[in-house]
Amino acid sequence: MSGKVLLTGISGFVAKHVAIELLNSGFEVLGTVRNKSSIEQTKKTLEENNVSTEKLSFVELDLIKDEGWNEAAKGCKYIIHVASPFPFKVSNDRESLTPAAKDGTLRVLNAGINAGVEHFVKTSSIVCMFRKPNRTNPYTFGENDWTDVEWNKTTDYFVSKTRAEKAAWDLMESKGLKNNLTCINPGFVLGDFLNEKSCTSMEYIKQLLQGKFPAAPKFSVMISHVKDIARAHVLSLANKRAGGRRLIVGSEVRSILELSKIMAENLPSHAKKLPKKELPNFMVKLLSYIDTSAKNLVPDLGLTMQTDQTYSEEILQMKFLPSETAVVDAAKSVVRLKLA
Repeated sequence: MSGKVLLTGISGFVAKHVAIELLNSGFEVLGTVRNKSSIEQTKKTLEENNVSTEKLSFVELDLIKDEGWNEAAKGCKYIIHVASPFPFKVSNDRESLTPAAKDGTLRVLNAGINAGVEHFVKTSSIVCMFRKPNRTNPYTFGENDWTDVEWNKTTDYFVSKTRAEKAAWDLMESKGLKNNLTCINPGFVLGDFLNEKSCTSMEYIKQLLQGKFPAAPKFSVMISHVKDIARAHVLSLANKRAGGRRLIVGSEVRSILELSKIMAENLPSHAKKLPKKELPNFMVKLLSYIDTSAKNLVPDLGLTMQTDQTYSEEILQMKFLPSETAVVDAAKSVVRLKLA
């Protein structure tokens, strides 16, 4: 495989893995960073993972500014848009993350359209699909479902990701280019964190291993291995069957307590600190007033999600890694990096 790929947010958790997959597949990669200070660390991390950076270059760009996007997209055959804000804490302003997520997506797509880019792959999320009022328990969601952004329990991250993905599809449809876009919709992304750069997935695993959760919230979510997500992005580039599709990428649905048990079995050194029981829902709701990170969990407490992602495996011709592998890889990398 060959051609130049514009990869946004290359210093992030998912994007670093996408960069590894692209470079190992023979693509030329132009990675965007919001701040030049992250270039050296990103390059070093890739090289430490035995990746040649000969075909890698960087450009400093900001999702909330117009400058530079058209120039960056010129000469690119593909665009993979990963960059999007995902803070650990939740803002009371439900639209606080929307400008960077939605307007940033439109900037990237428009620049690519102007440059004649052949195919776009956007990192989305199942958070764009499953949050809505009056769900059954268990509840099922799929490719045609959308999160209700008007529901007052839909938090800032869910709102921003949903608005961004909807805006992407609306733009591409208006240009007659719907089949030139693929959205990858993972669940809770775990796997090797590669370096010390913090991200929300890492924070949750780190806090569990550090004993910050005396008991686990009754929260369940589909687990996605970051390597599967990276591979799915790259396999979608030249796969006509992936065009115009929202691909759910992940394996089993697991509760936080199950994640803790998996980590305890595989990291006995940290077993004592990991939660061994579940927290009553009302306690999590009370805690969410003190620790806003818990607000993302509250609307789904006690609910079990169900989805069928086998259509994605069939389109991409790959088998997703088991959730246990993703959990163990994440936990072991946190310990290896001496973060817990």
